[in-house]
Amino acid sequence: MDKKTIVAFILIALIIIFYPYYMDLITGGKKAQRPPAEKERVTDTTQQIPPPVVEEQKEVPEEEFEREVGVLTPADTALEEEIVTIDTKLYTAKFTTKGGELKSFVLKEYQYSEGGNIELLPSGAPTSLNLTFLHKDLNLNVFDFAVDRDGLLLDQHNSTGTIEFTLETESGIEIVKRYTFYYDRYHFDLEFEITNLSQQDLGRKYLFVWSSGLRPTEKNRGEDLSRFFAYSMMGTELDKTKDFKQPKDAEVGIMQESGSGETKWVATTTKYFVASLIPVSRTASGFVASGQRWESVIGEERLETKNINVSLEMPLERGNSLKDKFMIYVGPIDYRVLKSYKIGLENIVDLGWSVIRPFSIAILWILVNLHKVIANYGIVIILFTILMKVVFHPLTHKSTKSMLKMQELQPKMAALKEKFKKDPARLNQETMKLYKQAGVNPLGGCLPLLFQMPVFWAFFTLFRSTIELRQASFIFWLKDLSQHDPIYVLPIVMAGTMFWQQKITIRDPKQAALVYLMPIMFFFFFFKFPAGLTLYWTVFNILSLIETYYFKKKGLHPSTVARQAEPAKARKR
Repeated sequence: MDKKTIVAFILIALIIIFYPYYMDLITGGKKAQRPPAEKERVTDTTQQIPPPVVEEQKEVPEEEFEREVGVLTPADTALEEEIVTIDTKLYTAKFTTKGGELKSFVLKEYQYSEGGNIELLPSGAPTSLNLTFLHKDLNLNVFDFAVDRDGLLLDQHNSTGTIEFTLETESGIEIVKRYTFYYDRYHFDLEFEITNLSQQDLGRKYLFVWSSGLRPTEKNRGEDLSRFFAYSMMGTELDKTKDFKQPKDAEVGIMQESGSGETKWVATTTKYFVASLIPVSRTASGFVASGQRWESVIGEERLETKNINVSLEMPLERGNSLKDKFMIYVGPIDYRVLKSYKIGLENIVDLGWSVIRPFSIAILWILVNLHKVIANYGIVIILFTILMKVVFHPLTHKSTKSMLKMQELQPKMAALKEKFKKDPARLNQETMKLYKQAGVNPLGGCLPLLFQMPVFWAFFTLFRSTIELRQASFIFWLKDLSQHDPIYVLPIVMAGTMFWQQKITIRDPKQAALVYLMPIMFFFFFFKFPAGLTLYWTVFNILSLIETYYFKKKGLHPSTVARQAEPAKARKR
């Protein structure tokens, strides 16, 4: 590894390490402030979460409620709450007859690190899929709906099913929420219908709300919370809201962001999971994202918690009926699955900067397809690294020959520097002329690095954000390649291979310190990186060592030429 390569990778590592801090700096991101001691709330956030706010609602005395709502009033006899369970191949969902809303959503194919299937809805939070009429300050979750069945079990032979929640008011207004579920899809549909509305003014718009947020699911809670975002697709523009700040002197900070215009979908995300609302029958006229940040104490540990709720703003027209249809996706942030909907949902997958994104997509495609044949992602990474080394070998060979030619030109370049030391312009002109005569590209030695950098960065991005690599195990202690090596074996091996490679490569006494310094620096760069990335770079180092010995045997390595050029006495020493 030559000096330019070493310096370049130092820069890459520094960018990776400090980029999050840079983004926080330019976006004004701040940690939630700790509330005053006298207001400190001690709570287990898995059991209790402050209710989200989409639009501040007023307490209306019971005797005034009927006057405010008018004819849209349920019958005097309230129904007893029922829980309806939907069981599919991918999830188990529970709905309540209180508003006909979603109460629980458990994924069957994803588990917590300590075991157990993941529940996406926070315990103690409000139910989701609420409908709010702002003009009446009315939420449908205050009504008790009747349901046409007590559960639904879908399988290969019964792949689609529907559940209908119905409310009939005293005045004859009928409200229907009809859900359709699919055996092997994470999305389900909602048809919402109100009939006999001739005497009821509901205003000009209503909100379809995901009101519970999403629950943290990862062992590294801080990293998970750092990916709690709200997204909306307005026209062709993707809007992302990531920082819901807590105001000073406030125990719970609430902030809203809204937009008006053609809205194709809105979503709330964690690191690996998403809930998205997609209008089907017509386009939404806007969106609202409501975020909360607060601190809580679990045991002796103080933790920040976030809750981000999203809603679609739907226009209302005067008439005797209202009918809308929505698609609701609740599940993993899986690039291939989200892309299949062809509405831009895959854009919420963090695949790096725009220049890196094509590399990330290509690498993800290769890894996923190799994994279809080889069940172990660690072995897949090793095979992919070998493939990359084979692809880069012609460039490495060309780079090595370029460095050899550059080394042969060193005496002539030194003579030019001495001859034109007082004329920098002429020195530069003669140097370029020398390069041209010798057929040398001074940047030729950087070609492999130029192509390796986006691959390296794409790997880093993939292992931090893609759900395919979540909890992907390799061997023994490496149970999750998306997390760092818990006992640092891979970083040590990586640093050792780097030391060995530099020991046999670097011959310049001025660079001797790098033989010892660089492996140590890279160890500290990599020891908190995802283990999959460290595995890739370790295997790449080992293959580079083999390649170095091959070049030395063929007399094509700069260190061999330098060794041959030394005086005989120096070689004996």
